[in-house]
Amino acid sequence: MTVIPFKQRDLFGRRAIVQPSKEVVLHIQLVAMLRWCIRPDVIWRHVPNGEHRDPRTAAKLKAMGVLAGSADLEFHWCDWDVERRCKCRRVLHLELKVGNRQLSAVQAGFALAMELMGDQYYVARSIDEAIGILGGHGLIRPDVTVCGKRWG
Repeated sequence: MTVIPFKQRDLFGRRAIVQPSKEVVLHIQLVAMLRWCIRPDVIWRHVPNGEHRDPRTAAKLKAMGVLAGSADLEFHWCDWDVERRCKCRRVLHLELKVGNRQLSAVQAGFALAMELMGDQYYVARSIDEAIGILGGHGLIRPDVTVCGKRWG
């Protein structure tokens, strides 16, 4: 995902002020909430594939193994499998989009590959939707109320 920020001049016209995109704002707000409401046994991270980069940095990151189309956030946790009587590792990928923006072809390919491997893949367009997805999978702490609901 390439985010091209909107540039605005400051009040005195000396320098450009970069306004973050609505998707970046959604992402930052969601992560701030997750820091206090996600279960402590869930390992999660942002995959820093987006943003506009100079060609040199982009080439270096590609050489280091950046995978185009990766979802914005990944969540890893274990559940108890009753039938097999063992822990079962789970992975959920969450892509954040605003408005009516659709997945790119590369993102759709990544989503399909992850689902074929047995992972969960979702697209959320709001904080409420993202929390609903995560809460529906039991990833929100049961002792907190988030988005008007207690998960657990």
